[in-house]
Amino acid sequence: MSSIALPAGLRDQFGTEAESKDQISAWLMKNLRSRGYRRIITPIVERRDLFAEFNMQSEQYRVIDPAGDELVLRPDLTLPVARFLATTNVKLPQKIYYLGERFQAAPELSGGKNEQTQAGIELIGYGSLKAEMEGVILMHQLNRHLLDNQLTIELGHARLVDTILDALELDEELQQQLAQALYHKNFPAYEKLLRQVDAPQTMPFLRKWPWLFGTLAEVNDMLAEVKVPELARPLLGQLKTVAEFAGELADQQVIVDLSSAVPQKYYTGIVMKGYVEKTTGAYLISGGRYNRLLANFQSQLEPAVGLGINIDALAEATALKPVKKQPVFVYAPFELLGQAAALVEKHGNYSLALADSLQEAQQQAQTAGAKLVALDAKKGMKEC
Repeated sequence: MSSIALPAGLRDQFGTEAESKDQISAWLMKNLRSRGYRRIITPIVERRDLFAEFNMQSEQYRVIDPAGDELVLRPDLTLPVARFLATTNVKLPQKIYYLGERFQAAPELSGGKNEQTQAGIELIGYGSLKAEMEGVILMHQLNRHLLDNQLTIELGHARLVDTILDALELDEELQQQLAQALYHKNFPAYEKLLRQVDAPQTMPFLRKWPWLFGTLAEVNDMLAEVKVPELARPLLGQLKTVAEFAGELADQQVIVDLSSAVPQKYYTGIVMKGYVEKTTGAYLISGGRYNRLLANFQSQLEPAVGLGINIDALAEATALKPVKKQPVFVYAPFELLGQAAALVEKHGNYSLALADSLQEAQQQAQTAGAKLVALDAKKGMKEC
């Protein structure tokens, strides 16, 4: 039996769990189609080199194709979209949506799964902050329709930490240590590292920096007491603009974080994340601006904003449950199967009872939680 067991980190999904994901995915795909997005389906395997520059833990799922090329099960769905656009003549701008599986090794002992279903959007060729606002609107729609207004949108800026630390002209090791302490909100480590920094004019801000997260009003109050480094002000202005927009949406909880960790190294601007308190620390939604990603594959830069939606985590957190009519099985002898077929085609929740006897059909219906109707040449149709 062990020879056919699932590999570690993978799982089968069946019944209500799988149906909930189907219902969420169907609602989301219909929503995006109706708003002018175009569907893309990329292969589940890609060349390993596509992901080589990024730490995506893709090494666990490596395969060799018939030509001898090294491939991986895709750990990310944005990079395949970038690869597609760089190798085709699709005219930009484009609003693209996708749905598929991604494979990435979960942190050890985290309880996470190595395979996840992910949906998402890619807004390619749009340089305006309105693209970020489009992403916020989608998050708000998910919040209202699926999450009973329990979603918190967390906003940050991918370049804020590096921009401020670069201006301090620190050695590379110290700069990386400070960044990691900020990202992980490791206050004791950050304060200890800060003793090695000689920046009197910036120090009031640096001391307060790890605590600069919360509602926009709370962060503005804290910023009123310190001077923001000059190079960071335009980035902070972008962040405030998007946060103010998000905060105007009905029943939407919004926080900002001035030391937010970047989901992937290719992000260059506003970073958007969404979570609900009852989930186990996983972000349901994650994305942001990545204006330089296509430069990895072509000389021309294209502005872009993407948003990935973890369908597994969303199904776990959602208030939406599969809703369906009770199925009805139709039992009929072979000579009346034509009539049974007519009933099945007329009613969406009818199907044939796949049994050779009425007793067996009753057992099947009971197991499936279905009603049973039987056709009889003399008595017509009756419920059993």
